[in-house]
Amino acid sequence: MKLRHLLLSLAATLAAAVPASAASKAVAAPASGPRMAILDFKAAPGCWAGWRFGGWGNNMDTISDQLRDLFTTEIVTVSHKRLRLIERERLQDIRNELQFQQSGEVDTSTVLKIGKLLGVQFVMTGKVTRFAYKESGVKTGWGVGALVGRITGDSTAGAVAGSVNVHKASFTGRLDIRLIDIQTGEILGAWTDDGKVADHSVEVAGTGTEMSYDEELVNKVFEPVVQRLTPKLVNAALQAYGDGAGN
Repeated sequence: MKLRHLLLSLAATLAAAVPASAASKAVAAPASGPRMAILDFKAAPGCWAGWRFGGWGNNMDTISDQLRDLFTTEIVTVSHKRLRLIERERLQDIRNELQFQQSGEVDTSTVLKIGKLLGVQFVMTGKVTRFAYKESGVKTGWGVGALVGRITGDSTAGAVAGSVNVHKASFTGRLDIRLIDIQTGEILGAWTDDGKVADHSVEVAGTGTEMSYDEELVNKVFEPVVQRLTPKLVNAALQAYGDGAGN
């Protein structure tokens, strides 16, 4: 009995010695940082100029989603989760309420309205200002296909042989991004950067006018750009919020 009373007394003494503030900190939720939304990326007018391959401009929505995913991963990593990002699904809800402009940039007043509806401190807007290519060592497959047809006497075999060509091409892309403070409407920063992939193998239809959309290629061109731009954006946001540098 004496041992039991001694243990109870010791436990009570330790409990009294722990400050109430420390106890509350033990169960308190982690400190929350500023909230930010990444809007859809747009293709600036003339972005696809010079392309003879059709179809890529029609994939801008997919490219936009890829870019937002790349920025989301980088921002979370670089900011050490001090910046909280709005999920794409939530932004879709807002999109249903507002009409986004289809030009190369979203109007600032629209951005502010979106930010207030989402309850965020910052909004990032972006656009693809260039996505160009340059062929290198291109050889058409139709000559080979015709040769196969003559040898085999089968015109179908020749057509099949020449239906797909592998080309080498270099691709370059440029991104422009802006960080906007929703409370003040101030543009906290505007940055641009370029990416390049050299001698990339691409499959082109026998007519030479249609190249299959390549999601991996988009990532190769723009991922290094996103990695270079993100620290600048994170630092600007956290400094404006009063949280110091992002690194």
